[in-house]
Amino acid sequence: MKLFFRKLHRWLGLLMVIQISAWMASGLYFAIFPIETIRAEHLAVEPEALQFEQLEGLVPPDVAGRAVLKEFGEGAQLTDVSLSFLDRQVRYRVAGLDARGQKFVRLVDDENGLLLPFLGKNAVIEIANNHIVGPASFISAELITEAPAGSEYRGRSLPLWQVNYSQPESLSVYVDGWTGEIVARRTTRWRIFDFLWMLHIMDFDERDDFNTLLLQVSAALGLILALTGLVYWALSTKLFRKRRMPI
Repeated sequence: MKLFFRKLHRWLGLLMVIQISAWMASGLYFAIFPIETIRAEHLAVEPEALQFEQLEGLVPPDVAGRAVLKEFGEGAQLTDVSLSFLDRQVRYRVAGLDARGQKFVRLVDDENGLLLPFLGKNAVIEIANNHIVGPASFISAELITEAPAGSEYRGRSLPLWQVNYSQPESLSVYVDGWTGEIVARRTTRWRIFDFLWMLHIMDFDERDDFNTLLLQVSAALGLILALTGLVYWALSTKLFRKRRMPI
């Protein structure tokens, strides 16, 4: 019995050593760095508060809604109309579904009720620069229209702008071209986190699915490894051995 558990524990340990090391290393990294620094929130400028007087002169919200519905045509429907306050400008943020059921978000000018066009490169660079704490070293800006599997901007609506900096922290700022909203910030620290997260959940494609069969099997083997080690220790410890009764 003791020999069986010892061999089982040894071979399972050899099989699982790489993945268990990945779990421990990634878990240590997750524990060291607060999630706020992973998301680069420490590099983001605090948003300004909306002042009451800035709401004067707004067109009614139904005007903004009608402007968007006219743009998308028959079959489109609205799901939300709210105020957007970006770079000291108040606008209507109108979200909805088009005739095919695809989500959309558009900005409507607060004074004349007209839809705002997709932002150009210069406007996006200015927005990104205004939302970074401290000096930044600009590299490039490019329009993203496709999201490869596992990309660092996955889960965001496309198209969007990627604005890259060498400093601080090799930062990339992702800006929605329709709304001017910062939808993601990625740094070297986040990219390391993402790689370790991939190893941790064993989803080597999309990096988001932690219900994969590979992870389930590995977790089960890791549990068996721990239990066999415990059983082998118990069988090898004098404390758990049966005492011989005197004749």
